[in-house]
Amino acid sequence: MAKQYTKNLIKTEFLKLAEHKSLKNITIAELAEKCEINRNTFYYHYADIYTLVKEILSDEIKKVDEEFNATFSWEESLLHAASFILDNKKATQNIYKSIDKKDIDEYLYKICEAVMKKYIENECDAKNISAKERDKEIIVNFYSVALVGLFDNWIQDGMKDSPEEVIFRVGKLFDGNIERSLRRSQMLAN
Repeated sequence: MAKQYTKNLIKTEFLKLAEHKSLKNITIAELAEKCEINRNTFYYHYADIYTLVKEILSDEIKKVDEEFNATFSWEESLLHAASFILDNKKATQNIYKSIDKKDIDEYLYKICEAVMKKYIENECDAKNISAKERDKEIIVNFYSVALVGLFDNWIQDGMKDSPEEVIFRVGKLFDGNIERSLRRSQMLAN
């Protein structure tokens, strides 16, 4: 229990620092001081700041998977899944600028993929659609990649626009396309 408390404390204090500083300007000594722990305690839990960031992102992906709500539209689910980004805008920008873009894109992809997979499975179940598994994977991948691109642009542009506005606009523009694609899958030969 104490181990988890310390890890949560480190994550919380790190995010507070990341709201005001880039990762390269956050030191282990400073973070340890904010947490009122010694540096060795930090190193007991994490190899470095980047390991800490990867765990924070990994925790968020698990949360997305656990908190999926089948009654939400994919747009609502995606916004709920992106709540970490929305709640920590400045920290997200600082992290985005400081770590490999590949790691951020992988995180964003996993969030979008988790949301779209569950949404598509729910659509198939609720509407009795027998789409082929490979086609479902293609649809999930297509929407996930497109949404990662939207998130990337939004973060790079300083997160000024309302993400709700953009996501719901995309939903309106492409309304019905997922269901139509799943229904077409039933009719297509292998």
